[in-house]
Amino acid sequence: MVSRSTLEFVVGLTTAGVVSGALSLSMETAYALAIGLAAGTPALVRTSSRLDRESYDAAKSSTEQVVDGALAAVSTAVVGVAGGYVAVSNGYEGPVAIAVAAATGVFAGQILFYARNGDYIQ
Repeated sequence: MVSRSTLEFVVGLTTAGVVSGALSLSMETAYALAIGLAAGTPALVRTSSRLDRESYDAAKSSTEQVVDGALAAVSTAVVGVAGGYVAVSNGYEGPVAIAVAAATGVFAGQILFYARNGDYIQ
């Protein structure tokens, strides 16, 4: 049987891929990727091997977990789009702009999640 963490990781990646792919048809890929990663962030941040999942689930209500995921997603989207904008505005396009948007967005989402849940990080 597949673990819950593995299933959440697959859901997060699938969500990010579908949203990014759909949006890239109508906007810069860097922005689409940042928004797609934001959509997958709530599932992805909880799959960290450093998160004590049992303690986190026991201490946080479902509502608190949704808030954690939503804040991480918003952080990913805002910082990722801003990073993509800075890259595109400075003349970068393609892989460089995409990497900047993805890296800044993902790190922002993870940092916010870990800052809020430092007690559950091993």
